[in-house]
Amino acid sequence: MKPTGLNRRQWAGAVAAAAGGLLEAAPAPILRIRAFDPSGQPSPGELFQTLYLTDRNGRPFDSRPQPSAEGRAELGLPREPFEIMMILPVRDFGEVYLYADNAGSLYAPSPADLLLNYEFARSRRAFVRRYVKAGQQEGVEFSAGLKERISRGEAVLARAEAAREEKERAGLSNDALTDLMWAGEMAALERARHRIRRQGPRPGFLFGSNAFGYARSEEYARRYNELLNFATLPFYRASTEKVEGSPDYSRVEAILEKMAGTPILTKGHPLVWFHYAGIPEFLRTRSWEELKRSCREYVLGSVLRFRSRIHVWDVINEAHDWANELNLSHEQLLEMTRLAAETVRLADPTAFRIVNSCCTWSEYVATGRNYRGEMRKPVRSVLEYHRAVEEAKVPYEAIGLQLYNPQRDMLEIERQLERFFVFGKPIHITELGISSANEPVRMGEETRRPGRRVWHGSEWSERIQADWLEQFYTICYSKPQIEAISWWDFSDPAFIPHGGLLRPDLSPKEAYHRLKGLIKEWRAA
Repeated sequence: MKPTGLNRRQWAGAVAAAAGGLLEAAPAPILRIRAFDPSGQPSPGELFQTLYLTDRNGRPFDSRPQPSAEGRAELGLPREPFEIMMILPVRDFGEVYLYADNAGSLYAPSPADLLLNYEFARSRRAFVRRYVKAGQQEGVEFSAGLKERISRGEAVLARAEAAREEKERAGLSNDALTDLMWAGEMAALERARHRIRRQGPRPGFLFGSNAFGYARSEEYARRYNELLNFATLPFYRASTEKVEGSPDYSRVEAILEKMAGTPILTKGHPLVWFHYAGIPEFLRTRSWEELKRSCREYVLGSVLRFRSRIHVWDVINEAHDWANELNLSHEQLLEMTRLAAETVRLADPTAFRIVNSCCTWSEYVATGRNYRGEMRKPVRSVLEYHRAVEEAKVPYEAIGLQLYNPQRDMLEIERQLERFFVFGKPIHITELGISSANEPVRMGEETRRPGRRVWHGSEWSERIQADWLEQFYTICYSKPQIEAISWWDFSDPAFIPHGGLLRPDLSPKEAYHRLKGLIKEWRAA
């Protein structure tokens, strides 16, 4: 019986609202995960802390895994299809994020009990199959070694599918992953080389780095000039403008003076950044209107001063919740992105404007934490931020992406980069770094350690760094959508420990020589 005083439509609405409330209150279905390391032992709990779920576009869900027993974990499921990401060692390959997408069809949001080793292996097989088929359709002749890897991995995976005992299936899946992980990277590299041969040289491609030490050393400048044609210069406001209204650009001026007469294109970085390195103390107490006015003055003054010498700018940096120490709303961050972009164009109508972002996979959405701790919700991913920038019709010329030790194999790196092609904007890889050694580095009062997860093998080395650089640059150079790559830093000591292309004594590492050889080869093609 419907309550008195309500007409039929009101009563139906009340019933629907009550039903909706019950649905929202219902507990999320549970996903139960099991995983084993290559030696057959249950995966340690720390690896389950890297476990998260994403939607079909790679956006992480806010999901916190709970280890439930040795080699096991549970987490609540979203209400839509999902993929699974987690770091897991692969024998004779390395320790990177693996992903499972139910062999291409995604997992349904219903209770499930999954053996991750097997799910990762069968999803990798399906992805590599699709990838190779697509490459063959565009004329790629994949190597016999690649085809042998695929056949070997598929044969072992068939045995895993038939295994009845869990540990046997996990072990066989791990064996299959060894060949299938290598096969995926080989396929990505072979297709990239095919495309480079087909498209020929790209004379406008920008090979760069931060050039912060350029003015301090003749040897640094000489090494830089021999290799690169693009340079990032420092405009970190917390250092440049300690006293409001009295910016000190002497560091930038010194670099530009020494760089004069070279063909190097320069870029200013970053004009707006709500990270502690970009926020002078006087800015922290300002109202929203005062903050906008102050940021506009800094952008306008900086670009006007250097507009005859710098035409490329990272107009704003990491405004996708990651760097948000002033606790601005999404609407305010979007408005500040517009303000920075429009002010740069006002000061220099010829300027090339980049909206720069970090954390390309947005793992922070799953954890709800950034470098300062807990983040205010809701949290926006990098893709969501750039989508909002596009929908708001903010004017800019290129998307900037950072990849510091991404902990992914090359096939997954390529897949993620291509997600940003949907916006139709050129891509600049603005910052990236991979270590060349394993020892911790003392920087001031802080001790920094190289990433624990090694891409290939078990330890970082100059050869591994050079191999990573060669593969990454080859894949990027093969894509017309990607127009620039800037390594960070040019020399050690670097932001990523041992991440420079030069050693502290400015002698070149293998990665320097490898990149020099690639550029020579591509320009002469």
